[in-house]
Amino acid sequence: MAVNTQRMSPSIEGARVRRLALPRYLRLDGGRFLLGLVFILCLMSLIVLVQTGSVATKGYAISALEEQKVALTRERSLFQERVARAQSLERIRRRAEQLGLRPITKDQVRYVDLEETGDRGQEIGARAPSTAPPEEP
Repeated sequence: MAVNTQRMSPSIEGARVRRLALPRYLRLDGGRFLLGLVFILCLMSLIVLVQTGSVATKGYAISALEEQKVALTRERSLFQERVARAQSLERIRRRAEQLGLRPITKDQVRYVDLEETGDRGQEIGARAPSTAPPEEP
């Protein structure tokens, strides 16, 4: 076997020394192991704390939305009650009387019969108004 008697370049020699020294840095003695363990526990605690804060914030938001929903439901019920009161026949009759309207009498009733012509392009003609009510079949 041939042996290389020439010295290696300094950069290659330094790389070899660093490569051989790397496991020494990665070895965990008691202090480094404890420090790593404390770091991991702190990181996990921070994650739990952030999640708890996020859940609490969202809980407050949900609570506020539920209160808003209850308020809107009450308001909707009030509006439905007002609409029902406004649509009552008694209220409509009173409002019509306030405006000066009165019920129609039989002598004011006039019926108009319209008959169509055969061609759709022509106007619809009307007969003279009659005062008699239409005949029922």
